Amino acid sequence: MRSLPATSHEYRELIESHVDRLPELAETIGRAPPDVFSRRFQDECSFIVGRLVPHMAAIETTLYGRLEQVMEGRHSMAPMREEHERLRELFQSLCRYSELVADGALSDGDEIGLRRVLYRLYSMLKVHLAEEELYLGVLDRNLSAEEKDALAQGMDHAAAEPL
Repeated sequence: MRSLPATSHEYRELIESHVDRLPELAETIGRAPPDVFSRRFQDECSFIVGRLVPHMAAIETTLYGRLEQVMEGRHSMAPMREEHERLRELFQSLCRYSELVADGALSDGDEIGLRRVLYRLYSMLKVHLAEEELYLGVLDRNLSAEEKDALAQGMDHAAAEPL
């Protein structure tokens, strides 16, 4: 059985490795050969759709409700849920560029728009992940080992579910 800190650390490392690639990807728009850029872009889109979106859903269903209980309603997780919605909107914007990228057909305006989406995703995700880390500390200090293990299992199970 994996602990909540170990589970969250594993997911965070995986997510941050991809998040840290977003500004680099933005800088290669129009500079890297189209096939190289397309492959890198598709790799990041696949990660977002296949891993990050399920992880966000797992966090919402397993951790956020428990956090609200632990904090006895003094702090709502609504702002974090709203950030997830804004992130999902940015993911949709990113995916709208997939066909243009695959065809090597980005216009100058598309390149600017895609850079904007990548930089926004980077900045939002960096801040959001840092905030989640603070909330995980709240759970770590206020739950029993069994409760933390149950949350870790819930995160693993929910993130493993197909979309």
